[in-house]
Amino acid sequence: MKRVLAVCLALVCGSVAFAQQSPDFPRGSSFIIQLTSSQFVSGFGDYLVPPLLRAFRKTGMRYNGRANVDYAATVQTDSDVGKWVAAEDGSSVWIYRRSVTVGLSPADVNIEPKGVLRPWFAVKVVLDTPDQDRVDELNCLIALATAELAYRYKLKGLVKVNGSSCLRK
Repeated sequence: MKRVLAVCLALVCGSVAFAQQSPDFPRGSSFIIQLTSSQFVSGFGDYLVPPLLRAFRKTGMRYNGRANVDYAATVQTDSDVGKWVAAEDGSSVWIYRRSVTVGLSPADVNIEPKGVLRPWFAVKVVLDTPDQDRVDELNCLIALATAELAYRYKLKGLVKVNGSSCLRK
């Protein structure tokens, strides 16, 4: 009986990620991660690829680092120079607006015309933070953008999402 319960629980928990997906999301398809040359050369890909892979594994897609894949996943980050913002206690704090965009496109489409990534469908998550260099916030933003990508997936477009749930408390 305990074994049957354990199997049922595993099936239910394993399907939770799939339950929050668009019916159009290509679950079960293969993908590759496409970085820009500057992400690759600078070593920033070492920070971007592991959380992106973890997040995509939860979607039911299969990573394939070789040719002949169905989709290309992309991740882009951005941060402004920041600005002074009034805090709750009346003081001021320097806040950066940081964003992470995760995209998904058919692999046979050129999504980097003129060196700029332009995925067919992407989710941009925006976070206002006092520290633009927090790796834990970056990982959370990548995971949130990927989950939202699966949930809101359509063939083309860009969706913007509030990333305040990733702010370190």
